[in-house]
Amino acid sequence: MVGGQSALCGRRVLELADASGAYCGKLMADMGADVIKIERPGGDPARRVPPFWRDEPGDDTSFSFLYTNTSKRGITLDLLRPEGQQLLLQLAQKADVVVETFPPGQMDALGLGYEVLRKLNPRLVLTSITGFGQTGPQSDYCSSDLIASALGGALYVTGEESDPPVTLAGSQAHVTACTFAAVSSLIALLHAARTGCGQHVDISVQEAMTAMTHICGVGKWLDDGILPKRRGTGLFASVPSGAYRCKDGLVYLMVNRPHHWKALAEWIHEETGNEEVLDPMFEGPSSRRQEYRELIDLFVSELTVRLTVDEAYHEGQRRHIAFTPVNTAEAVTRDPHLAAREYFVPVEHPGAGSLPYPGAPYRHTRTPWALRSPAPHVGEHNDAVYREELGLSEESLRRLRDDGVV
Repeated sequence: MVGGQSALCGRRVLELADASGAYCGKLMADMGADVIKIERPGGDPARRVPPFWRDEPGDDTSFSFLYTNTSKRGITLDLLRPEGQQLLLQLAQKADVVVETFPPGQMDALGLGYEVLRKLNPRLVLTSITGFGQTGPQSDYCSSDLIASALGGALYVTGEESDPPVTLAGSQAHVTACTFAAVSSLIALLHAARTGCGQHVDISVQEAMTAMTHICGVGKWLDDGILPKRRGTGLFASVPSGAYRCKDGLVYLMVNRPHHWKALAEWIHEETGNEEVLDPMFEGPSSRRQEYRELIDLFVSELTVRLTVDEAYHEGQRRHIAFTPVNTAEAVTRDPHLAAREYFVPVEHPGAGSLPYPGAPYRHTRTPWALRSPAPHVGEHNDAVYREELGLSEESLRRLRDDGVV
């Protein structure tokens, strides 16, 4: 922990988010904000989403929950109860940001909407993450990571052309939306610091995915006149691209810029003697090579089958060509480059020992990132928050606990 040097040290964030919004809180918590995760009594259902770090499910064994809730404190609170709503309002008085993932209108129905919070704390930033935003004809539609990936355009270009679309690995739509939400929250915080006025940040998961997949949709048609299609492991907008077989595995290649193609073509010629690959008709941007994709794939394969994965990777990198190994998850944990960068960070868990976590997504020299603590247990910080910070008596907290409010 770097203490006061952390970028968001001194900022408080209240997180009223399910799995679709937890990564937003993590990004701010790992940068030093005091993020209080507010779960329903009994805990967030995301705690039991597989896979688990040991064979049986439990409140503290879900890999995804553990990862997306690092550096946070945790309390329980039933926001459907009037007492719970009043406690939330007390917490909001000293908060800088509230992150929530309720359906549009539910915060207002609970008496916790932006207008109420703004009157209580004019500098407060309320960040709402929903499937389709707070307004519009689809705002009340149900959503999920899969739905957002489909409507955002990612599924349309993922998979083999002759097969159905393929879902993306992980929860990439939610991770994308949470990244947008965190960045937008910081912009709103800066505005509040300068003006004294908070804002309501409205994040649509579908819009976030559409923005991220701009090159996969109408943008590519408008820019280059290319209709996106599924190309298996390849990227339709990048020729050549995809996974290619080596002597001992697969490497992934992506070529876009003209000088990258020239470097690759010269390498293929040197290794295989192929003269055709040097034809000027292949030169220029990827759009020039679109109609020759299958032929160029054969040219690339002639090169890669002569090499090991390491040979293709390192020689490709030396020639400034974007080659990378296609690694298993286990191989990623043993990757020498990531080891040299000290990317994986050990985190101590009571009863579990040390577990390696993915490390910093970015490295700031003056305001360092840090995993300050593992994900909190259910209600781990109830006493610290309710008694020490809100001033509730032990008897009052016991009554709230017995009544199921906390």
